[in-house]
Amino acid sequence: MESDRTWKIWRTYGWRATLLIGTEFFLTFSFFMFVPYISLYVTGELGYSLSFAGLLLALRLTGQQGFMMFGGYLGDKLGYKTMMFIGFVCRGVGFAGMGFAQSPALLLFMAVIGGLGGALFSPALKSLLIYKQPKAHHKKLFSYVNITGNAGTILGPLFGVLFSAQQFPLLSMLSGLLFVLIGCTLLGLPIQQESANSDISFLSGLKRIVANQPLLMMIGLMIPYHFIHQQLFLTYPVIATKVSGSSGWIFTLVTVIVITTQMKVTAWTYRFTARQSLQAGYLILGITFLPLLAFEHVITLTVSLMGIALSVTLMQPTFHSYIVSQASSQTLGIFLGFSNLAMAVGGALGNITGGSLYEWFETNRLGGFYWAILALLSFIAYVTAKTQKQ
Repeated sequence: MESDRTWKIWRTYGWRATLLIGTEFFLTFSFFMFVPYISLYVTGELGYSLSFAGLLLALRLTGQQGFMMFGGYLGDKLGYKTMMFIGFVCRGVGFAGMGFAQSPALLLFMAVIGGLGGALFSPALKSLLIYKQPKAHHKKLFSYVNITGNAGTILGPLFGVLFSAQQFPLLSMLSGLLFVLIGCTLLGLPIQQESANSDISFLSGLKRIVANQPLLMMIGLMIPYHFIHQQLFLTYPVIATKVSGSSGWIFTLVTVIVITTQMKVTAWTYRFTARQSLQAGYLILGITFLPLLAFEHVITLTVSLMGIALSVTLMQPTFHSYIVSQASSQTLGIFLGFSNLAMAVGGALGNITGGSLYEWFETNRLGGFYWAILALLSFIAYVTAKTQKQ
């Protein structure tokens, strides 16, 4: 079955797109076999505080999200394959180095290097995925990447858990080597890209983005989505442990739903505009948060997780497809990189305020208000998307 699907993708989209779809699996696998265990190693084996571990992870995230538009621009100018190679090597060096660094300064430096690597290869990979592909194929290509990425998300931690905290340096080395190996493999492939237009500077590309008001609105509309999605890694594990005794099942559930429903949902979204797909995603999120206002239970938590999973399938491929539809073939990278500011802002706000809000409401026995805020945020985003001109 999988070989038939792979052949169908190869026949429809070509070997380059098929390779990049598969590459996304190995990227997320290599990432999630390593990153979830950084804080355990830093606080356990090295003896640093949880605050320092948080700073380490925040710097990695900032190094990646904050420089995406620059990485995307460099991909437009120097070639996507070249920037992917440089990005993979930087990520590999940063991740491998974190397993052997002992001092705070060196750990922070390696975290930044690893984050910068992501800023270089992520927009380049998405740009190369749809480069010279017909516009009608873009949403399906991003959907396939969503599927393979989610598969790596669930399988990566299962491999990483096989290593003890004492073996973290070995795990970091394996993760780093995988990134370098992927980069070297892609560099040796005959992937051709037309020379970039030297007339398009970073500032001129940025001006094109800023002048596109519908594009800016779409990026702004994705900020609440990333705020909410970040709670999957912050508050949901705490709540899942409280109501069921464990938390690992929440990621498995979301990933399985995304993998099994993505292409059906994508086919359905072709009937609607990008903005309408975002509206549907927010409406589903808002409705599925409502049962949690009444009581926190495995069933109500599962309903909200199903809502999150469906919003992922509805919104992510649609959003990326819309972004590249607004760019020219020579500005794909900077447009995709700039669009990642939605994740940077939404993710940062979600990290900073999400957990503290839930803790405050729980301490004051007002837990339902937390879910009321998430539901209200979803409905406000829905109304905002509905009232904006297409």
